[in-house]
Amino acid sequence: MIDMQKHDQDKLWESVLTLADIDVDQAKAVFKVVIERFLHKVGMFTPLVSKIPLSLPSSEKAHVLRKLENEMLEILSHNDKDKKYELLVEYIDNISDLSEEDSLLIRRKILASILSEKIENRQSIEINEITPEYQIKQEKTTSFYTPKEVSKKMGLSDQTIRRMCEKGKFPGAYQTGGGHWKIPHNAFITTPEQDQKADELFEQINAINEKAGDADEFDL
Repeated sequence: MIDMQKHDQDKLWESVLTLADIDVDQAKAVFKVVIERFLHKVGMFTPLVSKIPLSLPSSEKAHVLRKLENEMLEILSHNDKDKKYELLVEYIDNISDLSEEDSLLIRRKILASILSEKIENRQSIEINEITPEYQIKQEKTTSFYTPKEVSKKMGLSDQTIRRMCEKGKFPGAYQTGGGHWKIPHNAFITTPEQDQKADELFEQINAINEKAGDADEFDL
């Protein structure tokens, strides 16, 4: 599982670096998707990343971030929480350095946002306490993903997503009377439309690379 997660993350990073020479704005958008998906994989959530103006990382900075991601994924298998949070802070430090605003302020905002989400998750309504009336209200006002859709979005298995639902990792997620999980779109930074656009770009890049080597800006 860890190797698969690393592979998926590496593919996303390759797309960022390829797009950097083609469309900087798109590369920045995909870069934020990379950050979001990784934070979700390690059980961290923050809607703040999408709002922060970030510069694209240099190849050296990208290497540092990828190394930290791989180390954190390895730590997950050993359940070493102290080391996980230590690496997480270092990861956020490196992301903050890429901000076009005050890096220290951005660092504080990201950490505060993650802490806020963690606290809200713990204080959220227990699944067993969700009433049919609450479900009806949610369904009328909120759009939802299925676990299968989220598994594709995050690069994790359906089973992992369901376990995350059971542990309250997705704010507002609930289980229907039929046992199906519903996960709100607003539990994620990127919208389904943005995900689709990113997937289309990835497919274009992969197709071009397979056919004729590195993608060229005139090919897209």
